[in-house]
Amino acid sequence: MLEIRLTANIGRGVFAKSAIPCGTLLVACEGWLAPSNALDDDWYAMQVGPDLWLCSSGDCLDECINHSCDPNAGFVTGEAVLYALRDIAAGDQIFWDYSTSLAEAGWSLECRCGSPRCRRVVRSWGELSVEERARLHPIALTFLRDPVYV
Repeated sequence: MLEIRLTANIGRGVFAKSAIPCGTLLVACEGWLAPSNALDDDWYAMQVGPDLWLCSSGDCLDECINHSCDPNAGFVTGEAVLYALRDIAAGDQIFWDYSTSLAEAGWSLECRCGSPRCRRVVRSWGELSVEERARLHPIALTFLRDPVYV
């Protein structure tokens, strides 16, 4: 259903090999859990809790999924599992919004997604506008749906 390919301008990406209907489970994020103070610079890491990260060595499919401010995949159930947010055509690249998994104050990344909704800078959940958090709330990880982060 999915394959890793090189993109024209952002390195590796994940693409649909065939048409994927809205609501389809795309990928369960893989790896081992580690607290913030145990993170290693050589690991790929995605925050999944206030002080908990899902880590890997870079060989998992989910690590190749790029960011978009208008994603076609999201954490619909709140778990670290990506679902199609709309129908995805064969050959389309899969994207998720990195802000929907991150609560580290001060973290940012220049965005080059090119979507009409592009925020130009990807920021931590708490540094998004109230409107952006409300829009992304249904596709954010469970820990970010907690009122403490809203």
